[in-house]
Amino acid sequence: MLHFGMKPPVFYPDFLEACSSELNQDDMGILVNLSIEPSMDIEDKLPLLKEWKSFNRGLGNELVRTRAAKKGKDPNKYLRGNEGLDPFIAPLAHWAVNQDSPAEAELYLDRARWEKIEEIKTGHYFDIEYLAAYGLQLKILERWHRINSSEGVKVLERLAGKL
Repeated sequence: MLHFGMKPPVFYPDFLEACSSELNQDDMGILVNLSIEPSMDIEDKLPLLKEWKSFNRGLGNELVRTRAAKKGKDPNKYLRGNEGLDPFIAPLAHWAVNQDSPAEAELYLDRARWEKIEEIKTGHYFDIEYLAAYGLQLKILERWHRINSSEGVKVLERLAGKL
């Protein structure tokens, strides 16, 4: 079981290798293509991933809207998809954009992502959707493993310009 903030128990390539002997080619394709980045396409054959992609893209769009408003710019050329405003996601983006610390903002956003994954994996017990949720959470842990490294400090400094 994974917990937010822990050291990754395994890295993603090793996770994929362990799964490869147990899963069919279609399911492996799902795991190979998992991403924690907002997606242009939210369609997916797995309901869990469709919900994840919709949430994550909505969060990305809310961040764009909030940052653009703060800087007096037009957000439309940066928005993905054509969903409207999400009243549940907007406060997350607003809080994150208004933080002085990029690390604190990113930690907050990844914790929100983590909680969404926890929510949508409920009722899945070692099926492909559970493995997809596990993979997404593992990717978040790996991201923080990189951020907490010496190179990660440079990444956060670059993020400071975006927030």
